Amino acid sequence: MLTIVIALIVGMLAGFFSGNALNNMAWGSVIGVVSLLAIQISAGLFIRRQVNKVNNAIQTQLQEVQAKLQRKINMMQQRPGMSPKFLQSAVEKDQTQAVHKALEMTETLKKYYLWSPLLSKQISTMKMMFHYQIKEFDKVDALMSQCLFFDPTSSAMRIARMYRKNDPKLDKFAQGKLKRAKGEQAVLLFALYSWILVKRNDINAAIKVLADSKKRCANEVLNANWERLVNGKTKNFSNAALGEMWYMLYLEEPKVKTQRMRQQY
Repeated sequence: MLTIVIALIVGMLAGFFSGNALNNMAWGSVIGVVSLLAIQISAGLFIRRQVNKVNNAIQTQLQEVQAKLQRKINMMQQRPGMSPKFLQSAVEKDQTQAVHKALEMTETLKKYYLWSPLLSKQISTMKMMFHYQIKEFDKVDALMSQCLFFDPTSSAMRIARMYRKNDPKLDKFAQGKLKRAKGEQAVLLFALYSWILVKRNDINAAIKVLADSKKRCANEVLNANWERLVNGKTKNFSNAALGEMWYMLYLEEPKVKTQRMRQQY
């Protein structure tokens, strides 16, 4: 917001003084607009570089933790008598610590919030997704109103939380996202909403959603689920073949948890 205010002030002053100096207010207006745009673009590029630095640092940190976790899982699985619950607990503890460190790193961007109108919402969305990953759903719910839902993952997380909380606005939000979803990015949203409809025992609506998915994205899992519902095999409906894309929403638990641990990041 400060960037816009400063750019407007500088643009107006540049236009006024240059117009008087040139004795031509038309040229003064042009110079004012150019000055305004130059400040906006320069500030935007500077803030983007700062955000990218933090994003890259976070990704590097998570990749390093992922590599360490993979080695830890391999070593622990080789020990005879290793309890799967103990292994899961140890890995989840390390994951939680890594995500908390990533959340701390996002705090360094707070100083730029006043300079970029959408930056606060972008960072809130990132933080919400981190909290979701480590099942801190109270913090997820607290951040939802401050987030942007332009990508399928954050949108799916919101829909999943709306489902858990029996939010009456779920259908309107989900249907709005499905109308604009297409390609590979649409798969998770169609899979999630059809799953919710099946859970509600609204099979006809689920069939319609999956039929619509055929026009938006070609996916074997969605097509298989459509065939199961059409043929009355509702009990065979499953999104398990989507793997971590599906299980990251924590609506169902995978049968083989160690595989999920390897793919958590």
